[in-house]
Formats: sequence, structure tokens, C-alpha cells
Amino acid sequence: GESLRAKLAREGELPVGEAARILREVLDALAYAHEHQVVHRDIKPDNVLLSGDHAVVTDFGVAKAVSASTGESHLTSLGVALGTPAYMAPEQAAADPHVDHRADIYAVGVLAYEMLSGRPPFSGSTAQAVLSAHITQAPEPVTTHRETVPEAMNELILRCLAKKAADRWQRARDVMPHLDALLTPSGGVTPTGTQPVSPVDYAALARQAHPVRVAVLFGVAAAVVLALVYFVMYQLGLPDWVFLGAVLLLAIGLPIMVLTGHHERQRAKARTVGTMVATPTGVRRLFTWRRSVLGGGLAFAGLTVVAAGYMTTRALGIGPAATLVSAGVLEERAPIILADVTDHTPDAALGRAVTEALRIDLAQSRVVTLLAPSDLDEVLRSMGRDVNTPLDVALSREVAMREGLRAVVAGEVNAAGAGYVLSLQVLSAEDRGVLVALRETAGDETEVIAAIERLSRKLRERIGESLRSIRADPPLGRATTASLDALSKYSQAVRAIEREANPDKGIALLEEAITLDTTFAMAYRKLGIALLFDRGELTRGNAAVTKAFQHRERLTDVERLHVEGIYYAQVLRDFKQAVAVYRRFVDLNLWMREWAAAEGAYVQVMGHRRGNTGEYLGAMAAQIAQGSFERAESTLALFGERLPEHPDLGFARSNMAFARGDYDEAAARVRDLEDRNLGSLAVRADIANALALLALHAGRLAEADRRMRDRIRVEEERGVSAASLSGAIDLAWLDVWWREPPGEGLRQVAQALERHPLDSMPPSLCGTVRGDGRSRDPTHDLGPALGGR
Repeated sequence: GESLRAKLAREGELPVGEAARILREVLDALAYAHEHQVVHRDIKPDNVLLSGDHAVVTDFGVAKAVSASTGESHLTSLGVALGTPAYMAPEQAAADPHVDHRADIYAVGVLAYEMLSGRPPFSGSTAQAVLSAHITQAPEPVTTHRETVPEAMNELILRCLAKKAADRWQRARDVMPHLDALLTPSGGVTPTGTQPVSPVDYAALARQAHPVRVAVLFGVAAAVVLALVYFVMYQLGLPDWVFLGAVLLLAIGLPIMVLTGHHERQRAKARTVGTMVATPTGVRRLFTWRRSVLGGGLAFAGLTVVAAGYMTTRALGIGPAATLVSAGVLEERAPIILADVTDHTPDAALGRAVTEALRIDLAQSRVVTLLAPSDLDEVLRSMGRDVNTPLDVALSREVAMREGLRAVVAGEVNAAGAGYVLSLQVLSAEDRGVLVALRETAGDETEVIAAIERLSRKLRERIGESLRSIRADPPLGRATTASLDALSKYSQAVRAIEREANPDKGIALLEEAITLDTTFAMAYRKLGIALLFDRGELTRGNAAVTKAFQHRERLTDVERLHVEGIYYAQVLRDFKQAVAVYRRFVDLNLWMREWAAAEGAYVQVMGHRRGNTGEYLGAMAAQIAQGSFERAESTLALFGERLPEHPDLGFARSNMAFARGDYDEAAARVRDLEDRNLGSLAVRADIANALALLALHAGRLAEADRRMRDRIRVEEERGVSAASLSGAIDLAWLDVWWREPPGEGLRQVAQALERHPLDSMPPSLCGTVRGDGRSRDPTHDLGPALGGR
């Protein structure tokens, strides 16, 4: 064989693969020596013999055995440097008495440097100059002299050449696995010395790691991440804290990435000038691109796990994330009662405004169902209480217990300096236990609407509605009004019209509300209905409905369909379009004779609440139309059980008897209502109309004539011109079909038209009067009630 020195003298630089193989065998020999406490002290090409495919380390002449008892390794005890200057470690060159086996690792780095570049890392005219360079100068990267050297090999050599022994590889065996990896096909070095790795441009890496550039790129990436998180949060109905958590993680990540960029930039700049940067230790070792990116990924993975756990426990009704529905405390869509909000502020109207706002927002819920005002009125009547009785918590619990409802929502509003504190509680109707307690604050009056919205939507979430559903609803300030004063006027108007039967007062209050907020679509709609159906003022009513239609984007879905329906029917008289709107409102309706589907809709509604009388009458109409008298009888029985005192129950029983062909029983049911003398003009008109139709069916024309004239007289007394005209037309048909000549009937119609011209009344008014004598919105009751209005 020959020495490595002879081979280098003949060939100069060696192929990378061959150099790596030789280094691996040299390190193997040194590892064995070091494990036996022997330091070679003079590793150089002259002391490496090549025999075939193997390298052998020779000449341990200057080696010194290490004392097994003391564990010390001194190259000299006299301060004299021993070894060959070109291959001596800095501590060896300085004659440090505490030099150990890591000096051999430094010499291996010099050996590797020379095999790959054809020259040692340091040279000089004298031995002292070479020793000084080992101590004071940083070696140039091997890639400076030979660009094809893989970066991994370059890094390995430079670490061997670290000035401080603590920064080098600490054992020969620590280096060997890295050489083994380089010698694998994927390691970038082939046995022939050919490698695909390109040289690293450290100057470019330093520019890329500039803190400003890192911060800008991080900002762009953060914007993309937050947009993605927000989209996922919205689509999956995740809680708001998921987005806030992502913001917090990114806020923490920014300084980490900037600091990482600073450290990486320092390392890259050092390598551009050939300075070997010590391997980071302690906390500094965490600031690398790989660890920083991995840490960010793990942080977001943790956020994902927490969010998934929250949604799972919420759905299963486990732990603090459980909702009232998922925990089985309430049933979805089961009615609950909203008590009047207790007002502890100097403004007596504020509590009513907050109550109305809560009712409006909760009405949008797909999970929460409030007991309808008409249902509440019927319960209060059956309890012998005035329907205008304030609905405080005690009365609400009494109603809930009577109706088998499980919860009451109670609220309070308190003054807090210039602002307000609003609170809500969900109380168990049985034991008064607090199921949910929520609180929001408003800095002043301008923030009250937003506080109500936050409070209501927290309540909907805690009850069990999905956040996706809640977020899909328009903001309360847009669906109603941003003006607290306007909302207060509106809430007072609703009470005046629906509870106090005082439409004049309600109209005046609504006009004040729309003066305060000219975009208050809900107030415009309510005003239009009151003007049209309580006062019969066509022009002003149509104008109000038109304004509501123009601002319909400020309405909830249900309210918007109400407005579109009455606008097309009343203002434009486009009944085809109006029916299309009504079909969207309930997906189906009786007008189109889709009886089975209509029955299913009405029955579903009745299954969740007491219902309006129109729902029972509509369901019976659909069932009778299909010939299902047994189902109609069941609906009638449920009607009688839930609303035993309602006048429409008598009409429903009459309709059922009429459908079965028992006309005497049908008439008896109506006369029973007449004998009870309920006192409502609307009911009296309905009774007269029903008895007229029954008499006509039995062929008693004189009685039919008399009853029809009674109806007209009552309608005139009520002041409902369209209903009076409708009665006159019915009387005219009596003459046309059954009497000769028909002139009397025509004169009746002509006289009625003189008193009530068609242009003076809404075309959709006929048949839109409630049985209790108060007008109602015709778009609220799409199904016909047999024998009634």
C-alpha cells in the first residue's frame, strides 16, 4: 500500500465518496483508541496508510496513555506543543495542558479539508504562523475551493474545525453516522464521488432571512391563515374563540419567526466569510426554521384538537360546553316563555323595548320557540286574568306550569352610570333553578341594541342553536333599528295594537318611530297593516307598505316575506307573485290545493305549541278535503282541549258537522255561539254569515236573506267597508240564483258601491279580520278557515 500523503501528492483532490470512505475508517480507528483512553495527537496524511480498499491509522509514537485512575489526558506537562503544526488543534497549538481526544477530531477535519480541496485550511511561511492561524483565523468553507462538495460534508468538516473543543463533535463515533448517511444513495454522495447537490448560496440565505422580509411574508401568510380559519369557523359553526385563538397564536409566532430569521441570518452571513458558527445550545437551538415552523404547526394542531373536543362535548351534552338541548334539559323547538324584562332604570319604556328586541331576535331562531302572544292571551283568559296583565316572572312560571312548558326566560336592565347592564336567565319552570345566566353591558343608549343582540345570541347558543345558524341571521340593529328611541316607540305601538286594541294610539307611535329612523322597515310594515286594516286608509297604508318593501333587506326572513306578500297583493295587485311569496313562506299552502302537504305543515306546527286558531282550522280543512274525517275529528278534539273558550271552536264544530252532512247539528253549533252573546262585533258578523249559508243550503231563503242583512248591518257598525261590500255581493247572488228578476240584487250591490267605492279599500281586505274583532295581517294566516274569516 501507500500513504494517503503519496496519493494526495499524485492525485490532488480526491472524489468526495472516496474521501468520505477514508474518513469513516480513520474515525473508526480513532474511536477505538479513544475508548481505550489513547489520544493519537498527530493525525495527518502521512500517518494514514491505504491498503486496498482500507485505510489504516499508524504511528502512535507521540501518543500518551491516559491515566485510568485520574481520567486526565495531557499532551505535555511542560507546556511544549507536540505534533505537526498544519494539523494541530488550537488548544494543542497553544500548548494547553488540558488537551484531550477532541484534538484528534480537529485533525480529522484538517485531513478531510485537505482531501477535498487539495490544501489544508491554514498555511504559512513558518510553523509559528500556521499555529497562530489555527488559534485566530476561521477556516474558509470547503465549498469556497470546491463547489461540488455537498453542504452536509462541508458542515461536518467545519464543525470538526471549531475553535473551541466544546463546539466540535464530542466523540469520533458521533461523526460516523453522518458519514454513513452521506455514503447512502440518498445522502448526496456516491461511491464514485459524483453528487447531485448544488452549492449553497449563503449570501442569498442571509438576504432571505432579513427580519423585515420575514415580517412581511409572515404577515401575508397570517392573513391567509386567518381568512381560512374564519371561513372554517363560519361554515362549521365553531365558537368565536377559535378565531381569537388563531390571532393569538399568530401574534406569538411573529416575534418567534423574526428572531429565528435573525439567528439564521447571522449563521448564513458567518458562513459567507468562512466563519464557523457554534452549534446553538439552550433556548437558541430552538430558533431554526424547521423548529419554528414545526412549532407553529403543532400549535394550530392543538387549537384544532381543542375546538373539535369542544364541539364534540357540546353535541353530546357533556361538560361545560353542553347546551340545554344536548343535555336533555329542553327539547328542540319546544315553546318557552319570555317574561317582560324587569326595568330598574328611570326610563320606564326601556324594559318594554328590550323585551320586544329580544322577542324579535329570538323569533329568528331555528331551535328556540317562544310561546306566541295569541297562545299566551288564550291561557290568560282561561286563567281568568286580563290579557294586559304584566307578564312578570311569577306569572310566567304559572303559565309555564299550566301549559307544561319547561323554561322561562327572565331578564333585567339596570342603570350603571351613563350605561346599562342587561342580564338574562333561563329558569326552570318546575323548581325555579337557574339553567343559564348571561350578562352584557352597554356604555350608553347607542350600544343597547348591540348588547341585546349579543345577549340574545349567547342565549340561543346556550340553548342549543348552532353558531352557523345564528351568524346567518342579520344583525338586530339592521333587522330592526339602531335607534333605541325608535325601538321603544315600536314596542309601545305593538302593545297598543295587539294587547290594548287601540290602533289609533299604535299608529301614532309607529309614525313617531319612523320619524326617528326613516329606514325602520318593521315599523313601516306594522304601520301599513294598521292603516289598511284598521282604518281602511288605502293611500297612506300603501305608502307605508311600499317603504317597508324598499327597506326589506333590513328585515328578518319571516318579516321580509310578510312585506313582499302584502306589497305584491296590495300595492301592485300582482296576486300570482303574492302567492309565490306565500309559498316560500310556508313552502306550501292551501290555496294551491296541496292538501296533504298543507296538513303536514299545520300538524307539525301544532305539535310544538298551542297554535293559532287558523292552524287548527287549516289542518281540518286539509283533512276534510282529503276525506279523512277521523283525523279532522282528532284535530277538533285537540282544538277543544287547548283552546276551549275560543269562539272559533264553535265554528270548527259546525264545519265538522256540515262536512259529515249533519246540517241541523252544524246550525245548532252556530246558534249556540249566538245565544252566548260574546259581544264581539266580528264574531256576531261571522255568526250571521254562517247561519245565512246554512239557511241557504237548507232552502230557507227568507232566513238566509235576513241573516245576510244582519251581517251587512254588523259590518257597517264595525266600519269594515270591504266586509260590508262582500255581504252585499252575497245577498245579490241570492237574488241572481234563486229569485226573479235579479234586479234587487243588482241594486243592493250598486248601493253598496256608492257607499264604499272599490278604490277606497284594499283589494285583499275581505276575509282578513280576526275572530276577536281586531284586525290582523292577512299574510300571517295563509290557510282558509271554513265558515269563518
